[in-house]
Amino acid sequence: MSKPLKFSILFIILLAPAIWGLFWKYGEVRYHKLPVLGDVEMTGDTTPWLVPDFSFVDQNGDSVNSSTFDQKIYVANFFFTTCPDVCPKMNRNLHLVYEKFKKHPDIKFISHTVHPEHDSVEVLKEYALKMHVDDSIWYFVTGRKKDIYDLAENSYKAVAVEGDKPSTFIHSEKLVLVDKEKHIRGIYDSHDYESIKELQDAITILIKEYSDKK
Repeated sequence: MSKPLKFSILFIILLAPAIWGLFWKYGEVRYHKLPVLGDVEMTGDTTPWLVPDFSFVDQNGDSVNSSTFDQKIYVANFFFTTCPDVCPKMNRNLHLVYEKFKKHPDIKFISHTVHPEHDSVEVLKEYALKMHVDDSIWYFVTGRKKDIYDLAENSYKAVAVEGDKPSTFIHSEKLVLVDKEKHIRGIYDSHDYESIKELQDAITILIKEYSDKK
């Protein structure tokens, strides 16, 4: 291989990342915007789902409510600390997403216990410590069971169903992505690694959407 050809290949290799970065920043077509999920009306229009006001208590005994997530992108899920199968894998995979975005100031996470009778503040605190997460970024919350279940089934659309371990628990492996307007932008399977990567990509796209609006 001639020296000029070698230098040309090396130049392309070194310059390619910079060119891609400029294209991403200034190019007209950079990404496909995420859909806003909702109910499709007879007219063909979509009424977006909106997460309503809520108020719970986190692993530190502090109030966590809708305003905690004002101007934040966040991921929500439902679990319980003694869950033997679905929940451990769900939160391990969600932790991968947390690690990727924990330094971004606009990203937060909230995990609702569906077994508030057992999962007290102290129990949630111990669970959160084992997860090794920043409690100002990832909230593990408890509250009235009715409020939690209503939120899961009617607001987050988390495909919440009643399982048999124990019989009255919501058992869902879904992760729900919510934007800064409290609209649901995606629902992901926490047990599918490809779906986890899709969630990470979706968060990156949302960050870009809001950056472009500034």
